Amino acid sequence: MRRFFCFLLLLLLSTAFASCGAQSIDGFAVPSDMTYLASEAGDYYLIYPQNWLAETTVGMTSVYTEDSYRSSVIVTANELPAELTSVEQYWEQYTEQFSAQFTDFEMVDPEPTDVTVGREQKEYGGTTAEGKKYRYRAKVGDVEYQWSQVFFLHNATLYTVTYTAKAAAYDSHTDDVDKILAYFAIR
Repeated sequence: MRRFFCFLLLLLLSTAFASCGAQSIDGFAVPSDMTYLASEAGDYYLIYPQNWLAETTVGMTSVYTEDSYRSSVIVTANELPAELTSVEQYWEQYTEQFSAQFTDFEMVDPEPTDVTVGREQKEYGGTTAEGKKYRYRAKVGDVEYQWSQVFFLHNATLYTVTYTAKAAAYDSHTDDVDKILAYFAIR
């Protein structure tokens, strides 16, 4: 009888510990401290920290911090224009327009860095994508902002994950943004 109660206690404890781990949505991992937002087209899940707020509008999903800085991550997914064949070409065209639009535009990193998007979903059968991350600064009015943009292609769709923060607050949310990229679930 004592063995039975010990077994029952062990079973209850293992169930309690298992529920503390990752949840899943359609087979993708969602850590216990994160939640998710499905894209309107249903081709990805944006998995983000629970203490961030979500917003959806036509053509994009976004999450942002609740603090006074209002740092944000915005995801868009569009077809790559036919005349462009790579993320690098897209960036060249995009950066010219962007640098003309804002004052004091400057690249933070002289070259883009390689990023694997969705790497934490790989063990759950998820798709990973290799992307390029570009970091830059510019002023909007009198306020200096810093951005990082990760561009990646999947099934002829160009995904853009944009992190925006006031320059002084940029580093305070980079761990969250890295986690968002790691758990990005491409369907």
